[in-house]
Amino acid sequence: MTRVESPIAAPVVENDSYIISILQPGKWFDRPPLLPPNPRLHDTARAIKAEVNEILQALKRHIPAVNQTQLELTSSGAHSLVTLMNPKENYCVGEIVSVRVEMNDFRGKPKTYGGDFILARIHSPELKAGAAGVLEDFNNGTYRVNFTLFWPGSVKVSVLLIHSSEVLSTLWQAKEYCNDKFIFTGTFRNSTLQETSRCDIHLSTNETVCEFKDERNQESFFCFKPKTLPCETLHCTSSNNRKPSCLAEAEIQILERFKVGVTIQNEFQDITVVTCKDRVPQAVGNCEMGMSSPTPSGFFHSGRWSSSYCRMSSFQSVSDMNQCLQGKQVYLRGDSTMRQWIEYSTYKLNDLKYTSKTEPQAPKLAIDKRRNITISWKMHGFPCVSNAPCFISGGIYIVRELDRLAGGENTVVVISIGQHLRPFPLKLYVTRMVNIKHAVARLLQRSPLTRVFVKSENTRELNSYMIQMNNWHGHLQNLALKEVFRGVKVGFIDAWDMTYGLNGVPGHNKVPLYEISNVKYNRILFYRMHQIQDSVSDSA
Repeated sequence: MTRVESPIAAPVVENDSYIISILQPGKWFDRPPLLPPNPRLHDTARAIKAEVNEILQALKRHIPAVNQTQLELTSSGAHSLVTLMNPKENYCVGEIVSVRVEMNDFRGKPKTYGGDFILARIHSPELKAGAAGVLEDFNNGTYRVNFTLFWPGSVKVSVLLIHSSEVLSTLWQAKEYCNDKFIFTGTFRNSTLQETSRCDIHLSTNETVCEFKDERNQESFFCFKPKTLPCETLHCTSSNNRKPSCLAEAEIQILERFKVGVTIQNEFQDITVVTCKDRVPQAVGNCEMGMSSPTPSGFFHSGRWSSSYCRMSSFQSVSDMNQCLQGKQVYLRGDSTMRQWIEYSTYKLNDLKYTSKTEPQAPKLAIDKRRNITISWKMHGFPCVSNAPCFISGGIYIVRELDRLAGGENTVVVISIGQHLRPFPLKLYVTRMVNIKHAVARLLQRSPLTRVFVKSENTRELNSYMIQMNNWHGHLQNLALKEVFRGVKVGFIDAWDMTYGLNGVPGHNKVPLYEISNVKYNRILFYRMHQIQDSVSDSA
């Protein structure tokens, strides 16, 4: 850990969302207390730390510990096989069909341990139908995938080896211990001058640095102090990828030689699914806040999403969407997948207009004055991984924003972070989400009628930078997200399930952005309509 020192009392500026400090070399930096010591705050900090450690410990079983860098001894999708268990001529809608995956290495020899990152789904392209499978790892080189058959017709089974367990071990090392995967640049400016300096979540240096800190949750981002401008003039940050220096040459070679997303051959043809009279689907109740999301959480058919565990409506017309959103304030907070929602809203709803033209990563606000609809988007806190400028104006840390929010029956909050945290140690993501969870709990305590939704990460293209942004990192963070919000009264949107169910892995079968956004947006609208119905019932 970097030792932060200062020869004199350092100036402290309290921003709307964070504390800005100038940290200088000389001796230990001692910030003057802004408030009297709060024992309860220390107790909360200890409890959060314990919660974070508990979740990280639970996730350890999903992280392979394999030390093998000879490519021919690693798992090979091209040399492996998928077989149908208990095959028959026809299957009924609602049945569960299972396949067995037998992994071999590049020599064609059976693997004796598990840990491979495999994604599987069923799909019927002509029906625009798809659903994710549930993988079970027997830790001996064999796997079972269970698929729920949601629709009749000819159904394809697709099993992909995304990364071998050997590659995952290297990716984990890079995620946790390579601190030079990006170069962050901070732009400082005032009315007459602009300066840049290097920034990061950690800076090991004896030079003077600016610290941008969420004081309550002890999250920080650092920049080398510009030559003349003060710390509080930070205007935006941007980043560029770089090749990490912490990996051995053999580890780099295995990453470069391993092909991502190889289809594992099926030993069977497409399966036929029919509607059986003696197999009636179980009735499900309405979707409610706080419901846990199973896997699969639903399926696509005719391009429309249906939940597998609760009943939800679909809002296809602009009139229905406007009626549902009328009088509502929608706060979208997070990465670009949240920004796409406000872009979709203004695309779909003609009367919803941006208040001003802004840069891609700058805060956005759209208003329908006649219907009193307000939708806003802001980027989450540091770090922001983007070549385009990520603007600091308007506040950053989601926790502070939630603590300022009054809430109410006309308030909807949607949160999704993760894509920008994939390259960094898992503890950063888990800590951020635990802090957000406690802020959500405080919001719901003072305003129980507020509706809060948490969206998991999307799958992303296979050609994304493997070390920094691969889908396995997103998978781990989604597992953590479900653990963090287990039992909390929020609506959970399984975007991973949705994007993979319809799209597979982007780059294999590209689905238009607005088609995916429409599915998730409809889920939010239904919850809002359901809340109105609940309010009417409660007051009756």
